[in-house]
Parts: sequence; structure tokens; C-alpha cells
Amino acid sequence: MSTIKFTSLLHLSNEDMSQLKLVFNSNWQYNAEAWIPEVRAKLGEESRYFDLLAMYRFGEVSVVKESVKTHNPDAHIKRFSNGDIIFCFIPYSSDKDWLLVNAYKVLDNSSQLIVVDEGSLAEYASLFGRLVVHYEDKGRNVVVRSEEIIDTISVKTILEQPYNELSEDFPGYDNIDLSWSDLRRVLKLKNWQTVLENQKGVYLITDTLTNKRYVGSAYGNDMLLGRWRNYAENGHGGNRELKALVEEKGLDYVKDNFRYSILDIYKSTTDDETIIARESWWKEVLLTRNPEFGYNAN
Repeated sequence: MSTIKFTSLLHLSNEDMSQLKLVFNSNWQYNAEAWIPEVRAKLGEESRYFDLLAMYRFGEVSVVKESVKTHNPDAHIKRFSNGDIIFCFIPYSSDKDWLLVNAYKVLDNSSQLIVVDEGSLAEYASLFGRLVVHYEDKGRNVVVRSEEIIDTISVKTILEQPYNELSEDFPGYDNIDLSWSDLRRVLKLKNWQTVLENQKGVYLITDTLTNKRYVGSAYGNDMLLGRWRNYAENGHGGNRELKALVEEKGLDYVKDNFRYSILDIYKSTTDDETIIARESWWKEVLLTRNPEFGYNAN
């Protein structure tokens, strides 16, 4: 099977080809304090290791794209020049495969966050999240300028759907067992949203470090989806005991130790009092009102 070069997909003039740069944005430990406020606000934490592929896959596309629109924040080195044509990739596999996520032309490189024109390369938008190339990163370069190296980069595959639009099968209510990170991830998927927003229920949160549990119920707006979105947002969902725990130990404690499952599921037409009664029954059975065993305050 013959190899297809990445450059064969481009329709650039000779002048633009001379200004072509490829950015291979690896996963690394970001120090948010080194980034300018516009990017730091999107990163959201002082220091964190980002899995760019997971972020791109599960809804944080804008953050991934912004991370490749800056100069080197640590070394204060300008890595882009005005007029550069940039194609941006993130790691796709451990086999030196990379996923195309964006393309733009640099209009102004005078500040840390560069000004770009994405519209001029809009014809390549259909390949974002779909084009996978193979690149042997022998030099550990983040930005590749060399025409000789660029010419060795080959097309591995073109996915049928953008990677961030691929679905994840819903396992059934009886088989849900999610970490906090998993919860945040699946709540961004359309098929999970559809099944959770139409069901009332009683759910269980388990602290795997202490084995304490919290029993809750969902019957308000968007039902299970709406309730679980609250937990995904802040880790405590507004519950008094869980909020005190997060304030004392931090959100990282929830990330590392909490798991989410469903005890009972009900149709949207079920009377709310039925849900509340069942919630109370589970609290009695699991002893979650006892501080030794659970986090329920009432």
C-alpha cells in the first residue's frame, strides 16, 4: 500500500508552503501561572497534567485549540511569525500518530496570545478531529518548520466522524459505576444526556477511601441529568455534608475517591413523593444518616 503524504492534502501556494509550520502539541504538565489570563481562565487550575486527546474527545475543544495559539509561556520565546500557516496536532496514540485539531494563519504575533485568522483555512475544517497523521518525532520538536521533515509526515487514516463526536454506549442504569472524571465526561455525550434527562431516580455516591455513602434523589429539572450536572460542576451538588467535605479536603478528594451509581430508576411521570420515600428507605438500609457510615444530614 502506497504512503500518502500529508502535504498532498494541502492546496497552498508556494509562498504559503514556505511559511507552513506544524504544531505537535504533546501532553504535559501545564503551569497555569505561566500562561496569560485568557488561557489561564480556560485551564482552570494552577497546575495540571492535561490529556489533550481526552479533553478534545469530551467537549473541551476550545481549550485544546487555545493551547496552541500562544508562544512558549515558560521560555518567553516567540514560536510564530506573522504570516505563518499553522496546522495543529495533538497525540492520538502511542505509535506516533497525531490528530489534526485546527489550522490558522498568524495575523499578529506581538503578544503572548497571538491573533489568528481561521477563516482563511476553512476548507480544511472538515478534517479537524478526523485526520490522523504519522510523525516520528525524533527531534522532540513541538513546532516543525523544516520542509524536509514535513514532507515525511504521512496520512494514517481519516476517521468517518470527528473524534469529539463519537458516541459512547450507555451501559444501562443497572451498570452505571462512574468516577467523578467519568461523570464529567459522559454527561457531555448526547446519548447519555437523552437517557438521563428523562428519568427520575435514587442514586448513590460512594467514598471509596472511607466507604462512606451518600444517597440522593433526582426529580427536578432535567431529572438525573440536571442533578448529576451539579456534582460534575463542583463535586458536592450543594449538599451540606458533601460541601463541607469539599471545603475541608478540596475538590481533588472527590476526583480521587468518589463513585456514582443508581439504586432505583423511575419514569418521568412518577410522583415525586414516591421518589422521596424511596430515597428515605435507602438511607435507612445503608445507614447513611449515621456519620460513621454516611454523609446524609437528614
